[in-house]
Amino acid sequence: MKIRENKGITFIALILTVILLAIITSVSVSMGMNFMQSAKFENIETYLLLIQSKSKIMADKIAIGEMDEDEIRGDKQESGEYDGWYKLSQGDLNEMGVNKAKAEEGYYVNYETLDVAYDKGVALDDILFTRLTQILNYRNTNKGK
Repeated sequence: MKIRENKGITFIALILTVILLAIITSVSVSMGMNFMQSAKFENIETYLLLIQSKSKIMADKIAIGEMDEDEIRGDKQESGEYDGWYKLSQGDLNEMGVNKAKAEEGYYVNYETLDVAYDKGVALDDILFTRLTQILNYRNTNKGK
């Protein structure tokens, strides 16, 4: 009687290993994509908060007479969705300390309400946000969820 020797991995073991590796890879890629989306969202939110705080300082200086209204940063918009808001240039963003933000993506500030907008929008939980107030309201209503 001749006994057959196993000289390597069986075909079934090889297939199972490949399937397991494919599952691990797809989970890792998915987690990485979610992490990157979340990091981008956090960056944009930080930019908007920084712009808001710098805008509040300017608005306060105007209110107490330390600054003239013609020194406000940005170009006042006269029509469209951001009528009455100020579009910030790259120079404005740099002076506000938001050097990594790209002006061509569209940053706007409303000095009356101190709301800040990001025209390109940023997504979180499959919702597109364009204004800081939307982000803050969403975060406040979804705490602990």
